[in-house]
Amino acid sequence: MKFIRKKNLMEGEEILYVPLLHWAYTVKHMLLSLPFFLVLLILWLTADPVVYSSMLTDIQVTQAYQDLIRYIFIAGVLVVLVIFVCRIFQYLCTEYGVTNKRLILKKGVFRITVAEIPTDRIESIYCIQGILGRMLRYGTVCISGVGGKMPTFFMAARPYALRRKIVNIIEKNKTITVVHGDMSRIKPPVKPVVEQEPIYRYGTFVRVLPNSGK
Repeated sequence: MKFIRKKNLMEGEEILYVPLLHWAYTVKHMLLSLPFFLVLLILWLTADPVVYSSMLTDIQVTQAYQDLIRYIFIAGVLVVLVIFVCRIFQYLCTEYGVTNKRLILKKGVFRITVAEIPTDRIESIYCIQGILGRMLRYGTVCISGVGGKMPTFFMAARPYALRRKIVNIIEKNKTITVVHGDMSRIKPPVKPVVEQEPIYRYGTFVRVLPNSGK
């Protein structure tokens, strides 16, 4: 939370909840690629001649087939490792924050992207969870605001707790009445002047002013 605390908090703003990016963010692609590598491993161990030629023996064909599977397997492992390293850097450089005034999302390693939305401009909240997300307790929380782009808490841990916290902050802010301006400048309402009937004393017309006490 170093970036949000140092560069994005306004005066009178405080962080009420810190959503965490789930650890599965770093290994999601590795888990999804396990069936692919499992199939390659089975083909590698059970390699049989698939192409017959008069110039090549069965052993040579089998060896070439195994080499092809090996190269594909190694290339796939290298790609997954590169993605894994990139995801680790993105995991370390992603920050989510919920304050008493707005929601803040910071992403990126070299190119930083900061998205925010005031709590009073939130229209609806969407929570998306797949099968793997329900098993590992993570999900994506999308915020729909009044115009503009929709901020997204991608693969946030405990998404329903995050949703409840945002709803509680919105309801709490609705109960607070803010008075703008100086109260001393507000003039009290003017009471209407009630006209009094004229009073006659000793045959002389006497005019009685309002609030004169006579």
